[in-house]
Amino acid sequence: MPFFKHGNHSIYWESLGRGEPVVFLNGVLMTVDSWKLQTLELGQRFRCVLHDFRGQLRSSKPNEPWTLEDHAEDLEALLDHLGIADGHIVGTSYGGEVGMVFAATRPERVRSLSVIASVSEIGPDTAQAVLEWRRAAREAPGSLYRVMLPTTFSPDFIAANPVLIELGEERLQACDPEFFAAFAGLIDAFLELNITPMLGGIRCPTLVMAGEKDRLKPPRYSEIISDGIEGSELRVIPGAGHAVVLEQADWVNRELLRFISTRASP
Repeated sequence: MPFFKHGNHSIYWESLGRGEPVVFLNGVLMTVDSWKLQTLELGQRFRCVLHDFRGQLRSSKPNEPWTLEDHAEDLEALLDHLGIADGHIVGTSYGGEVGMVFAATRPERVRSLSVIASVSEIGPDTAQAVLEWRRAAREAPGSLYRVMLPTTFSPDFIAANPVLIELGEERLQACDPEFFAAFAGLIDAFLELNITPMLGGIRCPTLVMAGEKDRLKPPRYSEIISDGIEGSELRVIPGAGHAVVLEQADWVNRELLRFISTRASP
């Protein structure tokens, strides 16, 4: 498996396809495999670069706390390791928040930014939901998937995909205690988020996408992001819950290809 060392941390990564780099950044419960519906399509034209954040499935799971800036440092080190000067950054949820930090603090490394189902600040609705996730991970790991379910997927998607939901629950229940402790660490890092004041420093072309029925990070948070990044585009995806990259993959892929292709080198 491809790993690289950054300090004391081992980061798992993958690279698929050829062309300009498109870097995908995971949501909190995702892994590199979670982007398959996107990389199968975008990988036909672009080089798709993925990695598990520290604290995620295949990467190191530190005992000490970490921050979104630590993730940004890991990402910069990965790009250096792969000889990539800059790329198109695509992040969903937690990954979109890391992407915004990266674009604001390392503008020379970012050709464009796509932020999906993310927030730049945490309201009481989002805080309450993720604190419930954290409690489940710490106290009753076997219940985590069911606790997350109502705020992760739209009701229509849950009703239409019972087998997919069951498989997701089985995969999560097979994870070891270290995974759930690290998941709580990812939530702790997220709870420190307050980057709305940084948005004005993001100068690259930016696409902001939100799920119309996202209960975890409703579209009003995407509006804050879009309003804060000059010249950004905002798209609200009809009928989608928080896991929009899965629920409405065709819609997401179409928007990403449109947006990134017009900003790629000839």
